[in-house]
Amino acid sequence: MTEPTEPIYADHAATTPLDPEVFAAMRPWLTDQYANPAALYRSGLAARRAVEQARRTVAACLGCAPHQIFFTSGGSEGNTWAILNGAGRPGPGSREVVTTGIEHHSVSGACAFLQKQGVTVCTVPVDAAGQVVPAALQAALARRPRLVSVQYANNEVGVIQDIPALAAQCAAAGVPLHVDAVQAAGHLELSLANIDYLTASAHKFGGPKGIGFLYARQPAALQPLIFGGSQQGGLRPGTEPVAQIVGLARALELTCARRAESAAAKRALAADFCRTLRAGWPQARFHSTAAGLPGLVSVGLPGFDGQALTYRLDLAGVCVSPGAACDNTGRSHPSHVLLALGGTAAEDALCTLRFSFGAANRPGHGAEAARRLLQALQNPTIQPH
Repeated sequence: MTEPTEPIYADHAATTPLDPEVFAAMRPWLTDQYANPAALYRSGLAARRAVEQARRTVAACLGCAPHQIFFTSGGSEGNTWAILNGAGRPGPGSREVVTTGIEHHSVSGACAFLQKQGVTVCTVPVDAAGQVVPAALQAALARRPRLVSVQYANNEVGVIQDIPALAAQCAAAGVPLHVDAVQAAGHLELSLANIDYLTASAHKFGGPKGIGFLYARQPAALQPLIFGGSQQGGLRPGTEPVAQIVGLARALELTCARRAESAAAKRALAADFCRTLRAGWPQARFHSTAAGLPGLVSVGLPGFDGQALTYRLDLAGVCVSPGAACDNTGRSHPSHVLLALGGTAAEDALCTLRFSFGAANRPGHGAEAARRLLQALQNPTIQPH
């Protein structure tokens, strides 16, 4: 039985706990092995070998070549790099980037920057479940845009796009595709077929913060986003953070190996949560489905403010988000993802909570999180501090 005071972390879509095996792999490179991997003496060469072994490990997990993997500071950098490169490529057709209305802000922000440079940005619609409408994408592809950018799995409602089908659609039109796989990498089995750029971030799959990677199908076509030394072929300069890179590779390796078992456990926690909440609060409206990201539940609670509920749950020992963690500013504002879905999701854009279960949880946490939410709903006098 879960103790009432036991903290429950239900915000794995925001970040995940560092896996102990990952920390063990990183530790030597944080203490004794501190040489710069660009140095020519033996300890520097050892650091260089560790970086390149990590690159090979990531490539093996994805099924690509090591030279197609570039280490970045995380998903936001990778998304920006991919989108600016794709938009800047020469070729026939329109000077246009195609995306959706439910993307992460690093994607929509990069697109907004391009708009100021004179690039057209087309936002194709999604249906009520969050799936890209294929006919709308096909109409956009007919104009031969420079790039299409689509999330593999959404960070707020957990919808998983049919990326193989969308990638085939883009390839048939001769249009490069960027896939933001920050929520999907490690947790879902990914296929790189017909994908030109794919981005990921280690802290979403049990690795350290501040490190991610970009997969580029044609590295020779890349232009650097930042400038400096010759690291990573001069395409992503800057001293490589060896410990973080080693941690990323080990975390991805472990997450891929445990994928099936982990998904089953997360789905069970989410199912327990939904069952318990439905029984006690039948007016709850769910904007995620069991077919989405394992462990992620988006629930609308009409009549309540999502941010205020987040504070109440914190007082009750439950960590959740009212939407994307990157979008939490301390002020209530509607979720652009829910607004794009329309219908009841749009109506709930200010009263939705996201629960995302994972490695920090154990059996019983799903139901207990729902019980504590029910207590918060039934006791609206509790105020945030």
